[in-house]
Amino acid sequence: MAHPSSSSDTLISPPSPIHPSTSKKPSPLMESDLELSPLDINLRSNNAPIPKLLREASDITWQEALETTKDQVPLIRRRGGRFKLLHQQQFKNSLLASVGYLELANAGDFAANVWNDIPVPRFAAVLMGIGGTLALAMVFVAIQDFKLSYRNVKLLKEERGHLQRLKQYHCRNVEMTRVLDSRLGVGLREIGTEVVDRIVMDLLMGAGSVLVGVGTLMAIGGANRHVYKASNLLSGYIGNALAAIFGLVNAIWSGYLIRRFYLHDRAVVSVEPSDDIRRRLRVRFRRFQWHAIVNGVNGLVAGAASMVTATHWEGYVVLIPCIISLIMCNYFWRKKLGYDRPILDHISLAKLQLTPLTEDLEYAIAMQKALSEPDHAIPQPLIDKCSLESMLQFIVRNRMLETYVDSLAHDKLTSTLLSEIPPTQSATLHHPEYIITYDVLLRLSASKENHARLLLDHAGRFLRTDGVRLFTYRERHLLELSGYAVWQDQMAESITASTTSASTSTSSTKMTKDLSKTEDKSVCN
Repeated sequence: MAHPSSSSDTLISPPSPIHPSTSKKPSPLMESDLELSPLDINLRSNNAPIPKLLREASDITWQEALETTKDQVPLIRRRGGRFKLLHQQQFKNSLLASVGYLELANAGDFAANVWNDIPVPRFAAVLMGIGGTLALAMVFVAIQDFKLSYRNVKLLKEERGHLQRLKQYHCRNVEMTRVLDSRLGVGLREIGTEVVDRIVMDLLMGAGSVLVGVGTLMAIGGANRHVYKASNLLSGYIGNALAAIFGLVNAIWSGYLIRRFYLHDRAVVSVEPSDDIRRRLRVRFRRFQWHAIVNGVNGLVAGAASMVTATHWEGYVVLIPCIISLIMCNYFWRKKLGYDRPILDHISLAKLQLTPLTEDLEYAIAMQKALSEPDHAIPQPLIDKCSLESMLQFIVRNRMLETYVDSLAHDKLTSTLLSEIPPTQSATLHHPEYIITYDVLLRLSASKENHARLLLDHAGRFLRTDGVRLFTYRERHLLELSGYAVWQDQMAESITASTTSASTSTSSTKMTKDLSKTEDKSVCN
């Protein structure tokens, strides 16, 4: 069972002007202390109910949310009967664990550089074969990670274009412009991370591993003079130079991130939220800073050590801790910093500002605890764990349908149920397409009694595991939005204060000059 992170961060201060709350229709259930009392006791440290949870427990809000949500997930059926998502619809924390071993490809030429003798010792030739093959194999890891990252970047660029069009359309609405600016600012960081830390790394390190692998294998036939020179160049300076270039690029980007989150940390501290909120925010920002520091320094040292290994075996002594450090940085990003989140593409403006950012944070944190700990009761109007319809409504409202359908497709028991859904043959696809929606799943559960039982059990497991993880991811994203929004507000206030000060100074100087001229005229008279 997944558990929420106790060190994740949040900003729960009075509603920020950056994220205005839209007015909501009153509901009879919103005033029901009897119905919401378990929620207030279990999900909050004080007696004040969470505003978004109050609204979520309203049948009116349920209906409005479902009417505005047109979520549908297309699946295709591959050979062997396996289902697969037709295309990715959300930004994914898709960094491969094996990417952490890309630096290991730079050490694949160990035997070729240390035993660079003619004739090549037999044991060295065996090590060269192993090292060269390992280095060449890493290119497949780089290619796969490149594909995953490219999908993320493509979605982020589409979202950025949509948000910029919204900003241009609502340019006279100052509050909405600030909302969009905060999302654009965080989106820029996301694109930068995907491009620098993944795409550029995959290209340079992947190409470098190919050169190092080829050069190492060529060293086995080093008795040929031309092969010997080519091998030294490929497994030496040329192959390792690409790793050094990436180390420099990565260090520049890491420096930018360190500065960015330092400013966000300072901005949040000056707001003086509660101790728990400050701890969550500062932990989040410092994790970013520490990751950037270690990753940036590691890239520079590993790049320099790779160049040294071309002529001195001592470079491998420095390279080994760099390999270990990169593996740890990879793990830290996937487990503590990365997140999945819905893409705000073609989403209505009303839904974009459905709740203030602070309320979304409160809601995400509360739901992590409520779903992961069975002792925390959730009122049935919010989610009834004995009702498939209620759980599906909860999943759709919280934009988790894509992940839920993907889990259905990968579960052996539920994947067989999906085959009973009538396919939609597309002219552009070679495989039948299945469109999964809320209504389709309800009809599937109603067709047979065992279908309802399987789907109900699966939905319960999904909320206890993937549901908690998705709310944890959502909190991480909202925390970064919070930090950017607070920093953005302070920058705007600083610019306004500077402008006012400059205007006042100019007026004062003008008045002084006018008085001086008046005095001069009096003296002349």
